[in-house]
Amino acid sequence: MIKWSLVLQFILTVIIPLVYLYNILLILQTPDTVNSNLALRLIGIALAIFGLTFWIVSMINLRHVFGVLPQKQKRLRSGLYQHFRHPMYMGIWGCFLGLSLADASWQGLVFLNLILTPLLFVRAYFEDKKLTA
Repeated sequence: MIKWSLVLQFILTVIIPLVYLYNILLILQTPDTVNSNLALRLIGIALAIFGLTFWIVSMINLRHVFGVLPQKQKRLRSGLYQHFRHPMYMGIWGCFLGLSLADASWQGLVFLNLILTPLLFVRAYFEDKKLTA
């Protein structure tokens, strides 16, 4: 019998960051497909790589505590979580912002501001309510 919660957790922890990494590599391999200036493109690529790295390191810091849905548990206070409350969300946000800048995508920036940012804030709010000191 398939444990769908494990499948979903695998998708969220491995496949989704790989999709973002693929986007970064695609931008690096196809420099002539985007009509943006080089400085904006390089800043975007750097921000996307930094955000993805921040995201992956925060998942590694979580180890066995990671869950798809917020659970009642003790707040983690080591690794990146020692300095930031929600480093995974910061990494996701930074990576998406970087990809939007590197692609010169105003649609990506609209999505980031109207959909992704509010979703990350709502998720962080509910996560904070579940975590104990």
